[in-house]
Amino acid sequence: MNSNERPVLLIICDISGYTRYMVSNKISLEHSQLVITELIQAIVDEIKIPLHLAKLEGDAVFCYVPKESAEYTWQEIRFIIGIKLLRFFELFSAKLESLLSHPDCECLFCKNLDQLKLKIIVHSGTAMFMNINEFNELGGLDVIILHRLLKNSLPSKQYILLSESAFNDITFPGSLRFVPSAETYDAIGQINTYVYFPDAADRNRYMSARSQIIRRIRAGIRGLIAHRQTANV
Repeated sequence: MNSNERPVLLIICDISGYTRYMVSNKISLEHSQLVITELIQAIVDEIKIPLHLAKLEGDAVFCYVPKESAEYTWQEIRFIIGIKLLRFFELFSAKLESLLSHPDCECLFCKNLDQLKLKIIVHSGTAMFMNINEFNELGGLDVIILHRLLKNSLPSKQYILLSESAFNDITFPGSLRFVPSAETYDAIGQINTYVYFPDAADRNRYMSARSQIIRRIRAGIRGLIAHRQTANV
């Protein structure tokens, strides 16, 4: 086994929102696999240099971007990746719309195609590139962090979640609105994040829920201060 460490952007495109429908019967299971394959293929077809495909992980696509490239400068890479991430949403939505326009099946999965969503997780750091026989594997702490971020506190099923390091490394076109957030994991600690919701309704729901939490925390702090002041009288 040979390995070497390189600075990279790490990306996972994960399809969600269908598991409960695919297990209802054999037909739903078969159709779910066909549809997910088409959606994954639409994303994989867009993975071109400077992006590289690491592996397919069930209903997710794991890819990476070396920060050192013979074809592009780092500034060019930052801008290309910003465009590519948004492009993944466009391709996913276009393929899903095409599938929805041909409702040839009444199985539970096909009747709920509109529940399929895409979430994209991006983290910046380093990865160990390991060659095991004929297979290339990526490993290391930052690869672990990327996969941990799949399990997060966001109520939405469709978004781009960037770790703070990834947010600082990527240049997006236009003036997208990213919401600051944070996730905490055992043995890792707090990871500051930035979230983009392509659906404005999802963003508004998240902001409303976050405001309620902040109000409860502030109310709790005020109550604690009042209690201490009363106790000291």
